[in-house]
Amino acid sequence: MSDAEQARDSPTETAQIEEASDTSDADNTSNMSESSSASESSPVSSKPGPDRDENATRHRKQVPMYLPDGKAKQFNELYERLDGRSKVAGEGAIEKHADFMEAVVELAIEREDDIAEKLGIEST
Repeated sequence: MSDAEQARDSPTETAQIEEASDTSDADNTSNMSESSSASESSPVSSKPGPDRDENATRHRKQVPMYLPDGKAKQFNELYERLDGRSKVAGEGAIEKHADFMEAVVELAIEREDDIAEKLGIEST
């Protein structure tokens, strides 16, 4: 069995070959077509690179948050707790940006008056 055939049988080596084929010259087009057909047949591709889904997190507006270390730690721990609860409940992991951050922002928008009160802003 050739090295290429052995690599196709191993998912880890296949991912490494696919990564290498993305960065190499056009002489590896046969490897790329083989890996493309393999990734199309599987629901989850191990091929690295940008998510082509236009709803993917990487295509969303990035809004930086500057938090003190203690608040950042608490925020990350909250995510970890909720992620763990979701997994224990059998609902799978939650994505930090696509699920958790979006829910936090939605809650903040819905509870504007509570935030205003916390900030000492009088209600209108």
